[in-house]
Amino acid sequence: MANVSQVIREEEGSRLRAAYQRMKMTKRITQAHISTECGWQNASTFNRLLSGKIALTIETLMKLASALGVSPASISPRLIQDEATGLESRVARQLSVGLVKSVTRGSWGEPFLTDLRLAYFTADQSAFALTFDPGEAPTPFAGWVVVVEPGQPTALNDYVIVRHGSGKYSCGRVQGIYEDGTTGIEIDGVGVILTSPKRCMLVSSLCRSADLHSFRACAEI
Repeated sequence: MANVSQVIREEEGSRLRAAYQRMKMTKRITQAHISTECGWQNASTFNRLLSGKIALTIETLMKLASALGVSPASISPRLIQDEATGLESRVARQLSVGLVKSVTRGSWGEPFLTDLRLAYFTADQSAFALTFDPGEAPTPFAGWVVVVEPGQPTALNDYVIVRHGSGKYSCGRVQGIYEDGTTGIEIDGVGVILTSPKRCMLVSSLCRSADLHSFRACAEI
């Protein structure tokens, strides 16, 4: 997911484009139609997947394969293999959900703890989720529940949450990984900053608000 090479991203994007073009030959569809089928608010995610700018996850692969009427393995054999070999280590965890009430120049303070939980398959015991008050979310995250996996490695073009310390966080995108061990993160309104990889927490997935449940409801299941 995070350490997928650009070559593989482009190969999978090419397979996605081929499946999309085949469907267009028989149906009047657009990228917006496919995105709606996947539960996304706009076509930007689908467009970036088609171009190989971001990597597929098993969740997005399953949604797209269903929407395009193809086998998941025909798009990403590696993810299907990874899912089979890593199934034992990935369990459904009830992730805690924090609420960010105010964002200034791409940064915010400690999120407010909520009584909400998000069921999510992950091997990362430190994983958690974030939501944002209306109008406060950074553009890529608007309208979504953001899943963060601090224990996962990051790669070029991944979205991350940067932990600055002293209760300050930012949303950014990995622009460079350098020989001196630093990572370059581009933050809207700030530019590129250099930081330690340990301060970069991977944004692994975006989920719908409808997937959230109260802690009490989770305990009663």
